Amino acid sequence: MEINTETKIMAVIGDPIDHSMSPFMHNRIIRENGLNAVYFPFHIRTEDELEKFVESAKNLKFAGFNVTMPHKQSIISLLDGIDEQAGDYQSVNTVKIRDGKTYGYNTDVRGLFRAFEENGVRLEGSRIMIIGAGGVAASFVRGASEAKIGSLTVLNRTFEKAEHLCEGTEYAQAKEQTPKNMRETAASSDIIINCTSLGMSGTGSDFGDLSFLDETEAFLCDLIYNPWETAFLHYGKQRGLRTMNGMSMLICQGLLSFEIFTGEKLNFRREYERLLPLCEVRLNENTEKY
Repeated sequence: MEINTETKIMAVIGDPIDHSMSPFMHNRIIRENGLNAVYFPFHIRTEDELEKFVESAKNLKFAGFNVTMPHKQSIISLLDGIDEQAGDYQSVNTVKIRDGKTYGYNTDVRGLFRAFEENGVRLEGSRIMIIGAGGVAASFVRGASEAKIGSLTVLNRTFEKAEHLCEGTEYAQAKEQTPKNMRETAASSDIIINCTSLGMSGTGSDFGDLSFLDETEAFLCDLIYNPWETAFLHYGKQRGLRTMNGMSMLICQGLLSFEIFTGEKLNFRREYERLLPLCEVRLNENTEKY
């Protein structure tokens, strides 16, 4: 493609950033749709670098940029405004630059909801089990009312963290992550979401016992996508359960971000179905490389 003064510049920032799939995804969308745009990764380590990047992005008239860990909360004070969802979650992963002003959005939860939709999973009225009480789990609990779910149970090794996530909701309850609670909750759930890092490549940690899945018929979702199939998903698939890894959420939140940056309305289903196998190949190539 030819880059000129009309080229929309977009980016992703974070620390680390080398393994981010966002540049691959967004540049693929750009190329497939014949758009005059480009998407770069930037390694932003400190809050001082973050502040300088935001100013530079405004001065260089970027269309916008994505924000990943560890800057999703700290960037909020540097923005001119955030939308209601980002305010509720206190987390921004998408920044749109318009007329020299920066506006923050959160497409993570909407991306996860859309990923379920693309996989034919109905959230309305469903009983959901969440393992873990980190940032994404917190955002999901806060956003779950929009999906009109039936009930939601958060299990965490530190019960107080799970309890804090559920405060102020009528549909969510907290439980300690004990084997008994895991088995009983899984057995009565329609959807189980792993929001922990257990099973992620490079962490050296995984579920010690997956037998809590033996009595469930739930749809399994793991927010991890490296490896492509975690032990959690593999165990479920061996039992005949339907599964979805974290790449589905990553693609969907990325497509939503892209629409915010560019104002382009994408054919969501086409882009999702095209990107999913390409991202698997890309991930495997990067795994072999590193």
